[in-house]
Amino acid sequence: MSKQPIPDLSTFYYWENFNYVLGYVKKQYQNLLSDSEILFIQEFENLSKESQCLYLRLASRRALWFREEKLTYVEISNIPLRLNELGENGFIRFASKLDSVDLGSILSVFSKKECIALTSKIAHFPKFTSTIAKDHLVDLCKPFGNELLQELNVMTSRLICPVQLEYFTFIQFLFFGTKFRDMSEFVIRDLGHRQYVVVNEEEFIPYFHSRKEAIEKWKISIWRERFQELSKDSESTYELVESWNQDILPMYEDISDVAMGSFERALFSLGRWLERLGCMELALDIYEPSFSCLSLERRVRILAKLKRIDEALLLAKLGLEIAFSPKETHFFEDFILKQNSKKHIKVVTQSLKSSPTLLIDIKWKGNVEMGVMHYFENMGYSAHFTENHLWKNVLGILCWDLVFDEKQTGIHHPFQWAPSHYSSEGFTLGKEKDFEDKISLLGSIDSFIIYALEIKENHEGKLNPLIDWYTLDIQLIRELVHIVPFESLSKVLRYLWTHLSTHAKGFPDLFIFKDSEYQFIEVKSPTDHLSAIQYFWHDFLIKSGIKFELYRVVWMD
Repeated sequence: MSKQPIPDLSTFYYWENFNYVLGYVKKQYQNLLSDSEILFIQEFENLSKESQCLYLRLASRRALWFREEKLTYVEISNIPLRLNELGENGFIRFASKLDSVDLGSILSVFSKKECIALTSKIAHFPKFTSTIAKDHLVDLCKPFGNELLQELNVMTSRLICPVQLEYFTFIQFLFFGTKFRDMSEFVIRDLGHRQYVVVNEEEFIPYFHSRKEAIEKWKISIWRERFQELSKDSESTYELVESWNQDILPMYEDISDVAMGSFERALFSLGRWLERLGCMELALDIYEPSFSCLSLERRVRILAKLKRIDEALLLAKLGLEIAFSPKETHFFEDFILKQNSKKHIKVVTQSLKSSPTLLIDIKWKGNVEMGVMHYFENMGYSAHFTENHLWKNVLGILCWDLVFDEKQTGIHHPFQWAPSHYSSEGFTLGKEKDFEDKISLLGSIDSFIIYALEIKENHEGKLNPLIDWYTLDIQLIRELVHIVPFESLSKVLRYLWTHLSTHAKGFPDLFIFKDSEYQFIEVKSPTDHLSAIQYFWHDFLIKSGIKFELYRVVWMD
């Protein structure tokens, strides 16, 4: 894949990008914004350009505090003047005695040597050795917060803290539809590290359709950030469960579809954390409101551990009724069967145990797939490691226009690698005829390859959830289309297209061929296991008339 030249960013690139975001938010979400959010935007726009730039510089960094003498930006003149303007308009504040409780954050912008010099100003400061760790030194400083802040005001120029960050962050949240992406996306794109499909900005639609949707997802995102921090300490159990029950769980009864995914992920993270701490009853309580298959599976597993088998069976039967993916279906099926037979072996395990073996030199133990490829290459086959890439690449080429249909409702901003509803069950609905037209291209190998080369030439490097440009091999795709019967190939691609959210993984490791002979191969080392999704695709390929074999490797000294 050819590299794009790295462009020179304009001096005010970050200012231009944030104003682009502001323009988008004002256009799409004016009716969703609160009075205080509108006021923030208005007051920001009333600042001088260089003061806006300085605020953006400070607000975009992870640090909470900054030293005035350390601030230097080539595009911003007279920084003291800009700081005064920001302070007068409520965009920054300067350290005062009230900030003694935040002494740790303030001292983080000073070196250990500077901290030692600062403590020497306090006559009754406890003695310590010069080898003391800075973190320990900061802990010793905390009881002397007021005195140390007074000394800091003498030793250094003003200490600055950007404020109104919740509004600054919320504006980006509205633009991206998530709190876990920020203005750095612009830089990554502008430097050429990521390429996106260009969509007409007039086609953008807002991610949120009501303030309720936005606030629900915002609150859950804030809670998840807090969880990531507090979950490092097992003593935070009560605090986290209490905050979940008070702040997040009450939303569930009437939660919007937009926020449901975030809710389920947060619930699952909390439940699994409690499980790892051994708090099984608490974990059951957390999982209980959710009827996702992931939560049902965890409840079944916990109940089984607690010897509450009847309850576990009832939930497993419920899970089997609503399961959609092979992994979910196999878990619930196997759990129910296991209760009827103590000697029950999972169907996927049975498949692996009954598969043929290959004797492979033990030198390949660290790379079993390469060892099997070498084995078949010595027999005259052309062997390739393809796994999911080959099938998804073919589908991605065929369906490029269907994934990025200009009439899509899921394009909200220019940094999407796919429409936002790509992973939903209904993504492909209404595209059946167009898909069949695309599939028909496979009926003529030459026509399809010409089409594939056009897609590659026009779009190479642009993010697409189906295509991996680094593994895209047009010649290998030609071999696939040539050697596998059209009807068989169509069945696989048709099923994959209509089950993108659940069946995009699990394809065989290898594709080997020699003349008109071919085979797809799954390789398992002596300690490896077969997953449910792998078992599904193996069975599906065979039923579709595609040659497949599962091999167990036996190491040979």
